[in-house]
Formats: sequence, C-alpha cells, structure tokens
Amino acid sequence: MYLSLLKARSGLSYADLERRARSVGRHGSRELKRSTVSDLLQGKRALPRPIVESFVAALDLPDTERAQVLATWERIAAHADRRDGAPRFTDVSPRELGIHAAITAPDTVDELPRYVSRCFDHELSALIRRGAEQGCFVLLVGGSSTGKTRSLYEAVRGIVPDWPLARPATTQEILQLLHEPAEQTVVWLDEMHRFLGSTPPLTRTAVSSLKNARMIVVGTLWSEEYTARKELRPVGLPDQHADDRTLLELAEVISVEPTLREQERRTAERVAETDARIRIALHSRDAGLTQVLAAGPDLIHRWEQAPPYARAAITAAADARRLGVHTPLAPELLVDAMAGYLAPAERVTDTARWLDDALSYATKPVHGTVAALSPRPGRRPGTLAGYVAADYLAQRLRQVRRTQCPPDSLWEALIDRLEDTDDVRRVREAAAARMRYPLQERALRRLCALGDDSAHVQLALLLVRQDRLAEAVSVLLHQAQKRPDDDTVTDALRDVLALRGRSAGLRTSDPQDQIRLAELLQDGGETADLRLRAADGDLVAVDDLTYLLADRGFLPDLEDLADAGHRVAADLLAELLATHGRLDELAVRADAGDESAANRLSKLQADDPGSITTGVEAQIETLRSAVVEGRRHGAEQLTTLLFELRNDEVLRAEVDAGTQFAAERLIALKMTDCGRDWRAAVAVLRLRSCGLHADGSPADPGATS
Repeated sequence: MYLSLLKARSGLSYADLERRARSVGRHGSRELKRSTVSDLLQGKRALPRPIVESFVAALDLPDTERAQVLATWERIAAHADRRDGAPRFTDVSPRELGIHAAITAPDTVDELPRYVSRCFDHELSALIRRGAEQGCFVLLVGGSSTGKTRSLYEAVRGIVPDWPLARPATTQEILQLLHEPAEQTVVWLDEMHRFLGSTPPLTRTAVSSLKNARMIVVGTLWSEEYTARKELRPVGLPDQHADDRTLLELAEVISVEPTLREQERRTAERVAETDARIRIALHSRDAGLTQVLAAGPDLIHRWEQAPPYARAAITAAADARRLGVHTPLAPELLVDAMAGYLAPAERVTDTARWLDDALSYATKPVHGTVAALSPRPGRRPGTLAGYVAADYLAQRLRQVRRTQCPPDSLWEALIDRLEDTDDVRRVREAAAARMRYPLQERALRRLCALGDDSAHVQLALLLVRQDRLAEAVSVLLHQAQKRPDDDTVTDALRDVLALRGRSAGLRTSDPQDQIRLAELLQDGGETADLRLRAADGDLVAVDDLTYLLADRGFLPDLEDLADAGHRVAADLLAELLATHGRLDELAVRADAGDESAANRLSKLQADDPGSITTGVEAQIETLRSAVVEGRRHGAEQLTTLLFELRNDEVLRAEVDAGTQFAAERLIALKMTDCGRDWRAAVAVLRLRSCGLHADGSPADPGATS
C-alpha cells in the first residue's frame, strides 16, 4: 500500500518507471518490467532486494526516505523468511483450498466462474479486515455446495492475499501452530467437522490462542454439524458436544443460505451476461446456482443411472459418510463393502473385476470436473489413500437413504479395515443409535485392538446389558492388569461383580423375575433401588420411579402404583391410555373411581374427534426436516409424537435412520402392548438388550422386531 502511494505521488506511469530504471541502472539493480512493478505494488509475491532498489531509484526519492523504504522492506522480508517457506495465500489454487470444480461451458477459460457477490460479503470482509489487525475466528455455516468456501476465498484474497497460509490436516497440526507462533498467518479450516470430536480435541483455548497471536482463523461447517453441536442437552443426559459447543461460541458465524436471495440473483443475472457457466446454472431448475456450478444434479443422475458395481461403490462411499467416516475408503475396504449392495448373481463375478468396473464409471468427471467418486492421495507422494464420494452427492444420498440401514458388508468392512480411531468411534455410535448392537460390539472390540482404553469399559457395559457377565468381567480384568492405575476400569469391575451378586436371586423361570433381571442389568440397578426406596415410603423415590416407568411404557407397574393411591402415577397412566387410544381401559378405571381417568376421559369427549389427527402428516414431515437439519429437539419431538400416535412403522424407520431417542421410544411402545403378558415383556426386553442385525432381524432369537 505504501509503495502504491509513492508511485501515485510521483505521477509516473509503468512505462515511465521502466524507462527511468534503465537510465539510472547500476550494478546489482534490476530492469523493471510492468508485470514486476504490478506484483510489487500489489504484494502478490516476495521480490528480491535489487527489484525494490530499482523501483526506489526510479522514483528518485530523497536519501532519508529511500533508506526508510529499504529498511522497512528488509524487516518484512526477514519476517517472511522465518515462516518456514509457508506458501502465500495466492500461491495456493482454489481447488487445493476446497472449492468445488465448477461445470464447464464452451467458452470456459478460467478455473473458476466469475464470483457472484453475496449479501453477507460486506460483513465477512469487515471481519477479515479486523482480523488482519487483531486476529479473528470466522466460520461460514451452510449446506453442501452453497458457496461457503468460495465466499471465504474471495474475502481473504481481497484483503490479505500475501499472508502465509496454513492448511492443517489434523488437530495435531493445528496445535503445532501454537508452538511456532507466526503473526499474519491465515489458518484455513475448510470442512471444520474434521476437527470436531477428534483426538486430541480442538479446544476453544487453542483457537483463542491462535486468534490472540493475530492469526486469521477461518473455516466452513455444514449446517447439521453446527446445529447438532450447538443444541443444549437436557439435564441428566450426557453432553458429548460440550467442548465443541464452547469452541463454536468463540466463532464469528456467518450463515450461508442454500439459495440466492433476490438481490444476489439479480447480481448473478448481470454476471451471466458475460459468463456462460453462471448462465447455465441460473437456467437450471434442479438445484441452486452454487450446487449446479458444482455439477450436483448430474452427479445425482449419474448415481441413479449407474451400472451395478459403480452404483454399489458410490452408495457404499456415501453411506460411509452417513455413518460418520471422514477418511477415504481404501480400495480393499471398498470392495468388501460393495458386496451387500449387489444382487446374488452380481456377487458371483470375481471381486478383482468389481472395483475396475465401478471406478471406470464412478470416477469419470461430470462436465469434465466433479466425479461421483474421487481418489485421495496418501501421505507419501505417489500413493493412494482411497476414494471419497462427492460432497453434494453424499449429502443428497444421506437424505434419500436416511431410513435405510446400510448392509452388513459396509459395517464390517469399515469396522475391520479403518485405521482412524475417530472414524471407528463414530461408526460405533451410528450402530448404537440404530440398535445394531452386534455391530456395536464388533466396533468396540476393534477400538480395543486399536488401543482405545475407554472402549474396554463400554464393551463390558454392553456385555452386561446382554447378561454376559462372565465375558464382561474377563474384559475388565484383562484391562485392569494392563492399566492397574485406571480407576474407571477398576470401578467398572467392582460394579459388574456387585451386579453379578445381585442378579443371582433373579435367575428363575418366573417371567417377572426375568423382567427384573433385565431391568437390573440394563440400568445398573437404578430402577431396583428406586423400587426399594419407594417400598420404604420415600415419596421422592415414588415420583422418580413413576416417571421412569411411564417413560419405559411399563403400564402394569403404573397401574399398581395408581391403585395404591399415587396421584402422579394415576395421571401418567391416564395420559398414556388416552394418547394410545385405549379408551375402554380408561373408562373401566373411571367407573372404578379413578379421578385422573375420569378427568382425562371427560376431556377427550369434549375435544373435536378429528383434532388429534388433523395435520399430523405435515407435522411429522416438519419434525423430520428438523431432524435432518440436526436440531436435537426435532428428534425428541418427532419420536415422542410417533410414540403417542402408536406409529410403529415410522418409528422403526427412524431407528434405522439413527434418530436420537427413536430406539427408546420404540421399545417403550412395544412394552405398552405387553400389558401383563410377562413373557411378551421379556421378549421386548431381550430386543432392548440384544438389538438388531443390519438387515433388521432380531439379534436374539427370542426377540420380536
């Protein structure tokens, strides 16, 4: 900027500077080409001292000012040299920074189409400009292919194009920046979900330190990833995203909408007059401008029309993303995963041909740019890490296939072959949410083998819930011998041994004892302890027990408490009977003098009979959209509504989708149907403990799905 002011003050043109530099040339000075002067004034690249000396000489500055300019240049050059050769922002291509390759047109020349300015650009630029002075942490949040990365790229390039760029691939590399602080550095965290929930964790303290070191920290994040981490958890439920939420609260967040606003569209129409790619995107009716530019619609069509092996590979890669896998899928893993997506006759073919057939189609770019599957390099040059599905395609298939549980072949390939422990953890969580407990067990054993110490306790608890106490004790004893100072393991071992003793008296053929045994193993004795305290007259325990039983759908126990005169139990029982349409039972209780039942029945008779079902389908779709967007309360409200409507089919589909609370609500719904049929209740509790296979069949032969 200062050099530009000097040139403007001199009144000299580029041609004048070039001519004067030749006339005053001396030993060591350099000829000033117009392009060289332009680069110097715009700070596009570091230039050697002779170039700067020639420029200063051509301006014919006084000696004192000339010395001042050269001294300032030396300080800047020395500072730049200390940055270990980090590339300048403008030295890195847009593609390397994560900007999707755009569609092509006959007159395409540049790598990117012209930028269509967005309504938030002024705010974004102001944040980056302020960050250039005092550091910042800016996060663009929106859906896939909405233009987040392109907008961020344009803002940074327009303000600090010559700053060094750090593109960490892992949290460890981010933390390394703290040990080698360098002012005036852009820290580029595109697709920031890669660093959330990682090991080691990316914390608010770490990012705050980068910001305080006057670095510009910028990133992008999908809306559902952001929303899921920002939602508070109810009291009493584990808050696995607490650290991520604290980190995200530090960010200056700009929301990027999936479609253009009217003002942005008018801008795009003006740009389209001279840019064919923008014109093509604007005329598409299948998606928004930014999605079309990323070849989104054609990617979807290409998946729909893919031959069997290509479709299997693409779907497996997209499903892997749905299950939380962030790393590329190695070729061997992809082949193993494909089996469950193929028909029996297609699986007969030699597996050596599967991947060749799949990749010849799936890696072919759409419009010469984006492919359904793309190769990713390994850590060493010339090596292949694996393949990933295109972002927009993966996100669309997440919506299209959300209630379809992936086949065994994918789960097993991911669990057995992935080396990234964070990926395996996320696969384990996905299996647990879908009640695929055999796969959850397999993932936990894999984590144990990968050295995840916490997995041993989680595996033991899963085994306990399935009444496999001897195996649980064996797992914990083995880990305790390896980690004798790990209190978590020793505490868990003590609790399991205590449960083994408490369970002895319940191992009878009596179905009610079997129910109490399953209850004991499922919650570690919480319900059993409440029952004992309630029997001793503890009114607080009675209320706590009542709410717990109602939440689990244990109607017989609620009936017993209501018959014993507990008003809360009577109210909750009447509510459950009413919402499930069991009006005959409600009337019987009302006739027997149950005031809660009578009041509830009276209210039902006064209500409009059609009011319960009016707009239900629309309400379900609205809540389902909230779930897709990652809003936790949407999952809670949707599963509660389906429970009240007794919509077993849709609730089961939400289990297959991994929707939070769906598994608990499904089991509670099945329990309400059991009544005092204790054997049926035992079968439901087996389902609760043993879960399902990937294909949806019960993992326990005695359970019913």
